[in-house]
Amino acid sequence: MGVYGFERDTSPELDAFARDNLNFTSMVSASNWTPASISSLFSGYYPTSHGMMPPNSRARARQMSGLAPNLETIAELLRKYGYQTAGVSSNPWITKEFGFDQGFGEFRYDSRARAETINQHGFELIEKLKQNSAPFFLYLHYLDPHDPYNPPEEYREIFKGQLKNTPYKYSQDMLDNIGLYNGEIRYLDTELGKLFRFLKEKELYDDMMIIIIGDHGEQFEEHGNLGHGFSLYNEEVHVPLMIKPARKHLRARSISETVSTVDIMPTIFSRIGVPTPPGYPGVSLLDRKAIKNRPAVMSEIRRIHDLKSVTTIDGQRLVLSAPMDHNLDWEQARPRWKEPRVVGWFDSRGKDTAEQKPVKDPADKRVLELREHFNALYGEALKQIITRMSDEPTEIREETLDQLESLGYF
Repeated sequence: MGVYGFERDTSPELDAFARDNLNFTSMVSASNWTPASISSLFSGYYPTSHGMMPPNSRARARQMSGLAPNLETIAELLRKYGYQTAGVSSNPWITKEFGFDQGFGEFRYDSRARAETINQHGFELIEKLKQNSAPFFLYLHYLDPHDPYNPPEEYREIFKGQLKNTPYKYSQDMLDNIGLYNGEIRYLDTELGKLFRFLKEKELYDDMMIIIIGDHGEQFEEHGNLGHGFSLYNEEVHVPLMIKPARKHLRARSISETVSTVDIMPTIFSRIGVPTPPGYPGVSLLDRKAIKNRPAVMSEIRRIHDLKSVTTIDGQRLVLSAPMDHNLDWEQARPRWKEPRVVGWFDSRGKDTAEQKPVKDPADKRVLELREHFNALYGEALKQIITRMSDEPTEIREETLDQLESLGYF
């Protein structure tokens, strides 16, 4: 994206949106794939606490559990404060089948629909919601951009050739994939511009709080893989975040301190003037002092590898791993984190943004400091584990498994 320094003109609408509002240049997702990341977005908890980390196996996924029914989502909590709630998703993970409709008065799923279609659902719901005097919360989940990289025809040839300003050496195949991915970004950006204009035409834009956030990034072999859900480096966990607060006295600015997916729920509660329920790890992103006073945030993935990372507010990142056994589920694997292995410490916003030169010495002074931050965050997450009221697995349709497999899962 241009606003974050990319050399191609992939995001003119969002670049303008970011310049006019709050732009967070160091947003780190709580996980690097959709089910875990969106669960953190919806719940305000890290994956260790909410437990939504599906197995990387089609056979085992048939018996997996979805989002815990007793986990209160942002939509459920907002309904308690009188909000109408509606959601639209095109992602096969973000469905009623996996429990992501919790708290939504109306929830629409349109399998793998492009952004134009998601917008149309959104326009229809907004027209419906604004007929009622009660305020509303609307969630729109766009699948563009995402592997497989297949933008609409008119966006396929826009971005081709070499990249000049990159620390990576990409093969021609990867450059072709990146070009298509950039086309998907430009397509989504165009459609978001249409969403903004619709809201302005309906005289809703000025009074709305709008949050634009990514749930994960994409890797193009920077660390040996294509796609996401593999590692916790910048290309997979550094995602966009822009917030229009709907408060005129909050001036537009760029915020460089590291923030997290878990901060979205406290931010929304801060905006509507109600206290965030106790026990949540996030802070309000409208409170600059709270952002500065928090030492670090955490990211997690257990899919191909079992990894956790801690990232400080100034971008120092420690990546840790535990032995991976695919026969153990998310909860059964927790004891393996008593003595994690140091993958590396990276200066992810300074001299080593490519995160290619790790310090692996577990006795390094800075590594020890970062491990203390990790121990504090992980220890608190363990205290906040949501115990399911029912252990009954979700009944997953074969059609859903087909869709997920076609998107690179399992």
